[in-house]
Amino acid sequence: MQPNEYGIFSTTIATVSFISTIVFGAATYSIMPVSAKMKASGLEREYISTVLVVLAVLSVLVSVCAVILDVFTAGNVVAMTIIVSFGLHTALQEMLRSQLRLWAYGWSAIGQALTYQALVTFLVTGDAKVEAALAAFSVSYLVGAIISFWFVGPSDLRRPRLSYLGRSLVTGHAFVLSNLAENGLFVGIRYIVLMLGSHNQLGVFSFCVDFAQRSVGFLMNAAGFVFVPRAFSRAAMGATREFRRGLLTGASVAAILAATSAAGIVILFSSGYAGKWLDNSFDPISFLIVSAAVLTNRTKKVVIDPFALRSNSTLKLTYGYIIGASVSGLISSVGLALSLPYSAETAYLTGYLLAAWCSFVFLKNAMADDGRSELTKRQ
Repeated sequence: MQPNEYGIFSTTIATVSFISTIVFGAATYSIMPVSAKMKASGLEREYISTVLVVLAVLSVLVSVCAVILDVFTAGNVVAMTIIVSFGLHTALQEMLRSQLRLWAYGWSAIGQALTYQALVTFLVTGDAKVEAALAAFSVSYLVGAIISFWFVGPSDLRRPRLSYLGRSLVTGHAFVLSNLAENGLFVGIRYIVLMLGSHNQLGVFSFCVDFAQRSVGFLMNAAGFVFVPRAFSRAAMGATREFRRGLLTGASVAAILAATSAAGIVILFSSGYAGKWLDNSFDPISFLIVSAAVLTNRTKKVVIDPFALRSNSTLKLTYGYIIGASVSGLISSVGLALSLPYSAETAYLTGYLLAAWCSFVFLKNAMADDGRSELTKRQ
């Protein structure tokens, strides 16, 4: 797939994933904090069963909308299926993550990746490469969702209790707003490049961002998988200092590994040994800049975001992303209009740095709280 084709494919995936966040986000992003509290009360399986019912209802509604759009308009049915498959896979993986089931989480991710690679090998040929790649993406995430559902344990479910939904969806809804603001940066900058730059620039930028997400971002996700659920479990038992210490430790270890990974990839590319698997969509300078952006954002998600979730202050994360996205959009627009090199990459990094800094400033009091205020309230 050429850079211009990859840019369209990646932008489509980013846009559809953004829509999936709107549809499934309220249920998905409440799983981590609420599940820890439910587990401490011995009600985790009832809560998981309730969330699964919500996911099933949402999937049916989106599928019905897809059929209606296909019948009455020229809607893209494949894009609609991605909304469902990506949303289900993300939510089910979040359940495994909340249970600290690393191997189950990994097998699901591996199953999705291998399915995608196999389908791409057979389907992405001829002139309809983008459409075929989108279909492969959708099917692979559906396979990953099925694997995750199997590991969640369908035979051990309980009767759903809709009374759990109120507080859960409120928690998740607030975090969705933060993710929507984040996608204003993640998706919005791609459309700015598409309008003011070239399809080739979009392809290179999108490839480097996606590659950074799957290398640098993967290591940060691994840290988040292990340390964030454990920190929430400790916080649910009142160990607030351990909550903070666990998050900082996980982020520090992951950041070192992620930065080493990014440097190693560039060195490998410069040596000439990676030319066969890194095509002309890869630019080492672009990759390093966006890797720094991914590292900044994922570190924020591991260290700062859990405090926002725990203190019900996720709107402060939204404000940070709005500020970052606004400045990023301005920088990228001016830079691309003036044909300055690496304008989009610089704007991308600046946006995430601003978002992280603003979030830290807005949540400084919550992060400094060592639990004594909660103890005072209980007394």
